Amino acid sequence: MRGRIAHLSTVHQSWDNRILNKECRALSEAGFEVHLVVSAEQDRVTHGVQVHAIRRRGRFARLLVSQAEAWRALDRIRPQLLHFHDPELIPMALAYGRRRRIPVVYDAHEDLVKQIETKPYLRGVAKYLARAAAGRLVQMADRRCDAVVTVIDEIADTFVAQRDGDERPVVVVKNLPWAADFPAREWAAGDRTVVYTGDISVERGLERMLDAVEVADARLVTAGRCLVDESRLTSSPRVEHRGLVPPAELPGIIGEGQVGLVLLSRLPNYEHSLPTKVFEYMACGVPFLASDFAYWRDLFGGLDAGVFVDPDDRGAIARALGELLDDPERCAVLGGNGRRAVEDGFGFEAESVKLVALVERLLTA
Repeated sequence: MRGRIAHLSTVHQSWDNRILNKECRALSEAGFEVHLVVSAEQDRVTHGVQVHAIRRRGRFARLLVSQAEAWRALDRIRPQLLHFHDPELIPMALAYGRRRRIPVVYDAHEDLVKQIETKPYLRGVAKYLARAAAGRLVQMADRRCDAVVTVIDEIADTFVAQRDGDERPVVVVKNLPWAADFPAREWAAGDRTVVYTGDISVERGLERMLDAVEVADARLVTAGRCLVDESRLTSSPRVEHRGLVPPAELPGIIGEGQVGLVLLSRLPNYEHSLPTKVFEYMACGVPFLASDFAYWRDLFGGLDAGVFVDPDDRGAIARALGELLDDPERCAVLGGNGRRAVEDGFGFEAESVKLVALVERLLTA
């Protein structure tokens, strides 16, 4: 083995796509001994990764009880490097790294401060205090972590790439799909099925999707965590909600669709995000219908793999969806373009090389 690595999360699911299926899997396939300490039902081995189960708890219990349980699990593993994924773990992870004298890597999945803006339950003074606390946490990670991994250049730019005159790695590992895991859709006459995968909320386009499939006479298949009253989905005869599913089931679900939807609201954390589901739709050869964000258009516009639409124009969304569903031949062309783009470099195969190189560098420093 090339080294013993521990990944840590008390917030994410035990089969989280980025953590387990991408980063941990990539390191295991590269020959490292990889452990994942995470909330789970039981210990197991997946993709060669040893998953160590800790109990899932509520937000406040996580801050004390779960972190103490995670610390004990790490002591049993005795890692040579700790890579953690939750902002609330920043103080604990830094303390563990200092105590055990091992390098610590913070994985910034999102811009934490901007993310506060998308929380509908935070208003006024509460939102101000949450932003301030988030800023202090990120500053702590920036100053003291041995490396930072993140998903897009814009988030990487918020971290300092030098510390005390020395280079400190800030590495972008994009949240792209493994191309090999996503078989391309076989195209035939369309059955007017559209798909959406990921967290389901008003901000993420729930009402837009429901309106669009009604007007376009379509069927909507959803898979993901429902952050609103689930009856909003189940009460519609046009919607089939599969719930939260393991990553291995996503390719099959996406492949049922003639179009994949990504109709997010115009919020700062969304407008400058790297939409994983768009890449997954492309990997399956399914065209996307996405919010017309400038960042997304710059990223995907030249690929001719989908259609952009104003997320605030319900009529335009329905018309664009109807036009795609009425033209399966066009969908096949757009989907094929997306699949080729993933095969040519928009896959996690290339991103894994950067992660492995970072770990090798930190272990030999």
